[in-house]
Amino acid sequence: MPQLKYPVTSSRGWFYGWVIVAVSFLILTVVFGVRLSFTVFFVALIDEYGWLRADTALIFSVGMIVFAATSTLAGIGLDKWGARRTFGVGAAVLTIGLLLSSQIQDLYQLALTYGGLAGLGITILGLGPVAALISRWFVSRRGLAIGIAFAGTGIGSLLIIPGIEGVVSASSWRIAYIVLAGLTFAIIPFIVFLLRLNPADKGLYPDGKPNVITPTDSSHPAENWRMSAAVRTPAFWLLMLAAMGAIGPVRLLSVHQLAILVDAGFRSSYAAIAIGFSGAVTALAFIFLGALSDRIDRRLVYLFGSLSLISAFFIIDALRVPGGLYWVFVYAVLLGIGEGSRSSLVTAVASDLFPGDALGAINGAVGAAFGVGAAVLPWLAGFIYDQQNIYTTGFIVAVVVVIISTLSLWLAPVFKSRSLKSR
Repeated sequence: MPQLKYPVTSSRGWFYGWVIVAVSFLILTVVFGVRLSFTVFFVALIDEYGWLRADTALIFSVGMIVFAATSTLAGIGLDKWGARRTFGVGAAVLTIGLLLSSQIQDLYQLALTYGGLAGLGITILGLGPVAALISRWFVSRRGLAIGIAFAGTGIGSLLIIPGIEGVVSASSWRIAYIVLAGLTFAIIPFIVFLLRLNPADKGLYPDGKPNVITPTDSSHPAENWRMSAAVRTPAFWLLMLAAMGAIGPVRLLSVHQLAILVDAGFRSSYAAIAIGFSGAVTALAFIFLGALSDRIDRRLVYLFGSLSLISAFFIIDALRVPGGLYWVFVYAVLLGIGEGSRSSLVTAVASDLFPGDALGAINGAVGAAFGVGAAVLPWLAGFIYDQQNIYTTGFIVAVVVVIISTLSLWLAPVFKSRSLKSR
């Protein structure tokens, strides 16, 4: 354990870990506001350029491919260079990518600026590295802490998607990208001045309690997993399979839902409000479900979220004519619950199964798996729509993916236990 420089905060005192959670919440609010507002740009770009839906969705998929390819490296960077430098670079790269996106003239340029450069910035500031950071600060309340931080993804939807739709309607999508760049630039001071990688950097223990066992404390027989050891276990690969199916179905809806609602005859502004409302539900779900997962099996909570997400697919598939306003908001609630159960719980399970010095790398690998699913399914749904003029087949594929993800997450701890017994 590193030598402490300051008095340890007691369990009854104020714990600096909550500052880490607050800054992480702010980061994810902006980052996911940028990512999820793509549904607004999706409609605007198709209207202006007449691009096919599969081609337009490919812009988002390029970003997710970058996410999948570099997420593990982002986690390694966090382990090696710390939170301030790693996340500060990510925010700067994202800002530049958004500014360049406002100047593009064709689809391939946007794939490079938004999908490539901005996608790299989003990866560095992504769920895996943030979860790894928070997991270093919290043990007994890990699910709650990650849930609160990840609630920023829902608040980003609630605040930024309707706001960006308003900017696009009043001005242009180019101005909207500049606005997003300004928001991203504004979080850099919070990252640089407030983030710390480890509790020991502030003279603290995890949870603010000196009796919490940490992986680096050699006086206790706690597990300290290395990446090289984790990848040799079936549990790790089941976790990767669960992660690949966790986010892809949600991002399918994130990209296409505004277009689906507009196709059904709903006004774009109304649809954006409904999507924003879903973000509010997501934020609450992250907090409530995260806290619940600290008390009961996280897999049961994930199963509940999976059933909610599957129900959301059935409802939006039936929304082909206007008039079902009630069902739009039922869909928004179910989607919010579904999204609020995905990334936080998978990363929390990863931190539970493989604690140790390689948390950043392992959660980075989880993030990469998130990216694979999120790259494929939005494009596939667009391709199927271009061929069939309907989303139903794509939705069926997404539901199957949700089921596989749920089963894989359920089995991962079982195989982890078997691996430990066989040692």
